[in-house]
This record gives sequence, C-alpha cells and structure tokens, in this order.
Amino acid sequence: MSSGSLAGAQLDALLTGDWLTRGPLLLSEDLTPRELESSLALENARRFLATLLEAGALPATSDGALAHEALDRLLDILRWGAPDYGARVRAEFRADLREGDVQPVRIMRLVLERLGLMERGDGVFLPTVDTAGALGQQRAAWLFARMFRAYFRDFDHARSDPEDPAPEIHRHSAYSLWVIGQVGDAWWQTEDLLRLLLPRTVLAAETRRLTRLGGRAARAPGFRLVPGPLELLLRRFLEILPDYGLLESAPSLGKSTVAYPRYRKTPLFDRFIRFDFGVDPTPHLEVSPLGSLRLLR
Repeated sequence: MSSGSLAGAQLDALLTGDWLTRGPLLLSEDLTPRELESSLALENARRFLATLLEAGALPATSDGALAHEALDRLLDILRWGAPDYGARVRAEFRADLREGDVQPVRIMRLVLERLGLMERGDGVFLPTVDTAGALGQQRAAWLFARMFRAYFRDFDHARSDPEDPAPEIHRHSAYSLWVIGQVGDAWWQTEDLLRLLLPRTVLAAETRRLTRLGGRAARAPGFRLVPGPLELLLRRFLEILPDYGLLESAPSLGKSTVAYPRYRKTPLFDRFIRFDFGVDPTPHLEVSPLGSLRLLR
C-alpha cells in the first residue's frame, strides 16, 4: 500500500462509484433548506432557473452560449461573493461581454443543461418540463446533490475554458474530496492543501504531461502559458467548493507573494458527503506538520 493513497481496490471503487447509489462516496439528499442556506451555487441556480421561467427564453449566440442580453440580465440577478462583481465585469468588457468572460455563469449554464433543466431552442435557451419542479423548496437537496455531481464528477472542462481539460485530474475528484474529508477540520494554506489532493503518482504524471505541453505551446504562434496541475486544481476544484458552502476561507497567515486564502471544511461538508469503504477500521490519513500524508488502517 503506497503512502498517501488508498489501496488499489479502494481507490478504484472510489473513482468508479456514481456518488448517489453505489461506491464509497455517497451524497446526502436529506439536507434541509436551512442547512443549504450557505450555498451560493444553489441560490444562483434557483435564481437562474426562475429568471429563465419568467422570461420564457434567454437569447443565445450562434455557437450555443448565452448572449450579451442574457448575461447582462443575469449579472443583476445572481448573487456574487464580491458585491461589485457585476459592475467590474461590465466596466471591463462593456459591449463585448461574452459568456466566457463570466465563468461562473458559463459553468452554471453547462451544469443546468446537463441536468435537463434548460435546453437550446432556435437562437434561445428554453426551460424544460422539469424546470419549474426543480425550484420547489422540497427539491432543494435533490437539486444541490445533482448540481454537485454534475460539476465535480461529470463535467467536461473542454467546454468551459480554454485550458487543457486534464480529464485525469477531474477523474480523481472523489479522491480529492476524500482527502478534504480527512484533513479539513484544520485550517490549511492553499498551497499545502493543493499538494495533497491527488495521489502522488497522478500529480507527478500530470506535472510531466503539462510541462511538455507548455514547452510545445511556447514554440507555437500566439504563445500562452499552460497552467500546471495545481493551478488547474485551484481554479476548477478548490475555489468552487466554497460556492457550495462546503469550505470556508480566511485570509492567509503566510508570507506568500500571492494572497491565497486558508481553507477548512464546514459542517455541511460532513453532512453532505459520506465515505464508507466497507472495511473496519475505515482507512484514514495522518498528516505531519510538513503536510505529508501517511495512510492508516
């Protein structure tokens, strides 16, 4: 058994479960609306769907993204972590505002499409027969669990941003969640936590692959930097969990030149995500002061 990772069969079960009915990771669907009040993602999904129902349709571009008019409307309706977010986006992009410039909206639209709660029509996005039902308070936990699963398990990052889709990193989201479940009671500096979120062999392989990709990109016209695996984990995984109310953040105590926050899990994390490997004792991790992991049985 390798240090810092699960035994082969346990890891395979974790990575192949469906998160709802089988596998060591299971999402709870018995959360109350009060417990979900901290989820910005859920609130914004409900506001998005309510806006779509009220409007009857939201305009789309020829390539299937939300059009400027729809984005402008949603910037006013959705709730943002920074109160001036909408104003800053408008000031930066003005009439050239595109869906890719408002990444949280693009991700939300792709998730809701995947769940069958909106669909494309002729130059518009339309509600579906399931849209209104998903907005009921009694369906809040159902919607929350399926949104979470659609993004963290089933999402295709090739459709959401211009960076490498890195499917192997995304495939290990269940492992990353398991690690947070093990160590997340304490506050963690962003850089230290990120290094724990992939099995060592996966992190090493993805580092080599993305480094090679970056080398080729540097020789190509229109050169742009290729993010490494930890940067992709930060953008696509760690920074999204607070929007679901599963992590809380606080200002960093370190002296890093980049002001990344500290993170720890919230009580909602353990209420929502359960792990059961069917063995006794359950595998768990011990973390040294330097942030290295050792698997205990």
